[in-house]
Amino acid sequence: MQIRCYNCHKPYALGREAIREALDLIHKEGLSHFDAPCPHCRRVNRIAPDALKRAAPDWKKPDQETMNE
Repeated sequence: MQIRCYNCHKPYALGREAIREALDLIHKEGLSHFDAPCPHCRRVNRIAPDALKRAAPDWKKPDQETMNE
């Protein structure tokens, strides 16, 4: 997932594992967004759960995975 920093406007990427971990964290803690720090300026960029779900369409809520097994 490509992200452009709101502060310095430099692009950076979040890997698939980082996206899945972010979705797990949002679901587990009931957050409204994920804070992704920019590696260039270290400012935090808010990412909506919908944008993360579009980047990882195969992600399922942790309680759904355990029910299927």
